[in-house]
Amino acid sequence: MKHPLGLVLLSLVLASCAGTLPYAADYPLTTETFLSRDGLLGGRIPRGWVFSSVDTLTPALLAWLVKEDFSASLSLQELHLDRLSSERVGSEGLSLLARMSLQFQSDPAGAQLTAGPKEFKTGGKIFCGYEILAGGERKRVVVFAARGRYYECRAAPLKGLWSDAELARLFEAQQVMLSSLTF
Repeated sequence: MKHPLGLVLLSLVLASCAGTLPYAADYPLTTETFLSRDGLLGGRIPRGWVFSSVDTLTPALLAWLVKEDFSASLSLQELHLDRLSSERVGSEGLSLLARMSLQFQSDPAGAQLTAGPKEFKTGGKIFCGYEILAGGERKRVVVFAARGRYYECRAAPLKGLWSDAELARLFEAQQVMLSSLTF
């Protein structure tokens, strides 16, 4: 190998390109924490948000955070993959998991992909996010792996019309909450 230093530098540049955060990381977090229903995930609650208690969650959700004015939610749920799909995600990466997640959406035929999937790193963890427009509403879904399991976090408005700036702030809250996750 003639230029090992050049190869190392090229590798670092390529790796750093995949790590660009899609949204600002300055949304404030409270000191309050939440723990998922299964006890495997925990994190800090964004300012202006509340953690919905375990007894109010639908069985599919592991955690649900709601904006104090009930205008938006952040939800965490596990994605259950068969063995073959799990092996493929393990070898091909989170981008494949994001494409699978898109197929799990309630109306995949009517959902329009507006951004992503794009891998990024925050809080020392790797995630892959995408945005869709479905039923006239834009939402962001971020997938990740933890403890040999696969998860998705959805950020979605619950009521009202949202400007691009308001949606960006919602997606920032999601991203900062995800960076605080422990597992």
